[in-house]
Amino acid sequence: MSDAFVPFVTAPASAGQTALFQLKVLPQAEAKAVFEPLPEGAKPELPAKACGQPSVTLQRQGEVVSGIRIECGCGQVIELACAY
Repeated sequence: MSDAFVPFVTAPASAGQTALFQLKVLPQAEAKAVFEPLPEGAKPELPAKACGQPSVTLQRQGEVVSGIRIECGCGQVIELACAY
């Protein structure tokens, strides 16, 4: 099995099934009401400090990925549980 990244693709729900998530695309006029630019004079965030190389670890149960652990070079960790 290759270690190359393969994005997850969800199959469309068949008739009578409900999807695990629903994507809502906003019309441009409605999106502008949700996403507004920062007010003038607002201070932008400081750029992130450069840190070491991140590492990604996959937790598997057989051929199924059950969890993903992302560790930043600065030590911050994000753990994702995969549900199918």
